This record gives sequence, structure tokens and C-alpha cells, in this order.
Amino acid sequence: MAATVLKPISLQIISDSICPFCYIGYKQITLAIAAAKKENLPIDFKLRFKPFLLDPSLSVTAPQDKRKRFAEKFGAARAEGIESQMKARGKSVGIDFAFGGTIRQTTDSHRLLAKAYAIGGEPAQRAVAEALFAGYFEHEQDIGSHEFLAASAVKAGVFGTEAEATTWLAGSEEKDGVQKDIMQAMRLGVSGVPFVILDDKYAVSGAQGEETFLEIFRKLATGNKLAVESDDGDLCE
Repeated sequence: MAATVLKPISLQIISDSICPFCYIGYKQITLAIAAAKKENLPIDFKLRFKPFLLDPSLSVTAPQDKRKRFAEKFGAARAEGIESQMKARGKSVGIDFAFGGTIRQTTDSHRLLAKAYAIGGEPAQRAVAEALFAGYFEHEQDIGSHEFLAASAVKAGVFGTEAEATTWLAGSEEKDGVQKDIMQAMRLGVSGVPFVILDDKYAVSGAQGEETFLEIFRKLATGNKLAVESDDGDLCE
């Protein structure tokens, strides 16, 4: 019996490390991929994270209190409502959101994700992305802290030691590439994330849900056209 030929499907996930819907969307995609494999869909999935800055005005060096920042942006009452909504939605995909801690600009996290892909391809980059998402959203880590980023990099096998990772983070490698990718996303009209580009042909905006992504994969497996609605969230505007 001849082996099934798998159709390669690329998923470029444009996201930001401080976007809760990006974490939810990634979880939904991974669940949909697992379901697609269970259905034996003839697809070979190729994932790659691409950068986006939700708030370029955030400081790289001076972290701000996360809840205070959200209250200033949305108003205290609305911020509290969004937090409750996100916690409930996160639990549906196994995320235990915690909104304490700090927030700051994410260029260094994107540099690390790019480095991970350059060194170890999709597996290394996904390992870093998962460590950053879980650390920031569930354990209230500082997304701009080189100590946190270095520990995540070592855990994912991107660097051998935290000292090596910290030295790399203090430099500028991958910064130009990250900025170039962000500009490319803006030229594509991306204004909110997650924004997923499939096979360089189709775009899916927002955390659409496991079933929606699975249906997309089914259609791609059979060559059918796609039509998807947007579902961007407040914290990813």
C-alpha cells in the first residue's frame, strides 16, 4: 500500500507576546491540528510565528503595572470586565490567565522567537512561544526581562546557558528582521492580532475557535475556498 502523500500547509501566525487572544488562538490552532491528525487529514502543518507590536509606545526598559495600564486605556470598569471575560475564555482552552505583573514593549521577545526559528526551526520556535505565553499570561512574568527571556530560551534549547542567552539579548541580532516583518504585516493591512496567513493565500483574523480552524483545515485538504469572519478582541486592538 502506498503511503499517503501529505499536503504541506503553512501557517504564519502574526502575533504579539502580550496579546491574550494570540495565546488563545494558538491553543485553538494546536487543538485543531490535533483533531485534523485524528481525522487523518492529509496535511503536513508548517507553523511559524511572525512579529507584531500592539503598542509601540510601551517602553522597552521601564515596565508598567499591567492592570494600571489597562485601566488607563479602557477605563477601570471596562478593564475589569475584559479581565473576567478573558479568564473565562482562557479556561475553555486550558489557559489560567493572571493579569497581575507588568507590561512593556516586546521587541526582544520577537527577536528571541526569530532566533529560535533560525536555530531549531518550528519545534524550537514553538517551544519558546509556549514558554513566553505561559510565563507572561499565567505566571505574571515580565515579558521584557532578559532574565525571563534567557530562562525561556534555555528551557527551549535555543541556548546552552542563561549567560549565553543574556549576552545575545543584550545585542541587536534579529532586530532588523523583526522590524522588517512588522512593517510587512502593516503593509498587508494587519491592525489586530492574531492574524494567520495560510499558504500565502488566505488570511484568518482573530481567535476563531478550534472548530472553525478544523473546518478550514478540512477545506484546505480538499481544495475548497475559504470564507472566515473576524473575531479580534479588545486587548488586541
